[in-house]
Amino acid sequence: MLAGNEENLADLFRDNPAAIATYLSDNFEENDILKAKTALSLVTRAHNVQLLARDAGLRRDTLYRTFGGRIDPKLGRVLRLLEALNVKARITPASGIASPSAIATRISQAFAFDDPTDTIRELSTVVKSQNVTSLARELGIMRTTVYKTFGGTVDPQLSRVLSLFETFRVRLEVVPSTESKVRPPRPKLGRPRKTLVERP
Repeated sequence: MLAGNEENLADLFRDNPAAIATYLSDNFEENDILKAKTALSLVTRAHNVQLLARDAGLRRDTLYRTFGGRIDPKLGRVLRLLEALNVKARITPASGIASPSAIATRISQAFAFDDPTDTIRELSTVVKSQNVTSLARELGIMRTTVYKTFGGTVDPQLSRVLSLFETFRVRLEVVPSTESKVRPPRPKLGRPRKTLVERP
């Protein structure tokens, strides 16, 4: 979708939740962690990182490290970033599937929460309601790792969540938030004007 430089990205994404939602949805469609990480990194860099970090409730250096495109971000941080960008995650059936399965509906309900902690806890409930041995086999990880990753107390890495979505034949779609969050005003650009102080 995008072949321009970072200035063009900044112009496209800044204060434009619809463009952000479309771009991220396209890159999350295949549950491919590399595409997802790259897209999150580009969207993050297109914004004022200091303001974005403040809105996401993260430190500036943490935001850079998490969404620099190198590490596998945690689901909770991804959800906080999306909220700061004025977009939301929702779950839809994978391409080619006409109607959502019962599991897709339950995962979708988990992502309806505003608090990432509640989403992680509910996702854990969905995973534990499955045949965990069979699920672990499909995910290519040990049964104990499934319990550890989706136990509800640990924030799972995005790659594991996307693998889970691939197994359940769902995908993460990003949509603009219906109501904008009230945020503190942005600081004015440039240096403040000097005021002359009269000397007695």
